[in-house]
Amino acid sequence: KAQIPGCPSIIVCPTSLLYNWKEECARFNPNLKVLVVDGIPSARKKMVDKIANWDLLVTSYTLLQKDIPLYQEVNFGYVILDEAQHIKNRGTRNAQSVKMLQSHHRLALSGTPIENSLEDLWSLFDFLMPGLLSSFDRFSEKYVRAPKQEQVENIAYLRRKISPFILRRMKEDVLKELPAFEEIEYHCQLSDLQLDLY
Repeated sequence: KAQIPGCPSIIVCPTSLLYNWKEECARFNPNLKVLVVDGIPSARKKMVDKIANWDLLVTSYTLLQKDIPLYQEVNFGYVILDEAQHIKNRGTRNAQSVKMLQSHHRLALSGTPIENSLEDLWSLFDFLMPGLLSSFDRFSEKYVRAPKQEQVENIAYLRRKISPFILRRMKEDVLKELPAFEEIEYHCQLSDLQLDLY
């Protein structure tokens, strides 16, 4: 395990992926003690109180917002954001809460790191390495609001600056690793009431 002794790690992901992460961890490292933190607030608090018993916690962006006071004193080995575009807007509670977590290492996984503008990228790097891209206002001034010719030169510089920290995999690079497309049909019987509603 690439684990710092005594430091559990945490994955923050969309709610729909909580148990996918647990299943993938069991598949690739069955010895890893993984806890999905969900349920009612009192149950989640009890789980986090026993954080030292686990190697990895998995929670959602929504629950992290609500539970951030429980995590603020924890020093994680890794904080990993899945679907990290959930923090693209620096002003959201998602972005603010993940940036309150303390850790030795940080990773952000995203298929779409920039959805609307370069300002999305600033928020991701503010989580990963605060200060690398300067303040938000200076970043916007230099890369978003600068005159066109100056902006082109600045963006070329930005690419060089961030490229050592980005692992980009194209579909063509991993196509042979992807499983064959599979379609599964499920049929269900509806009750009379369900049929009426449908």
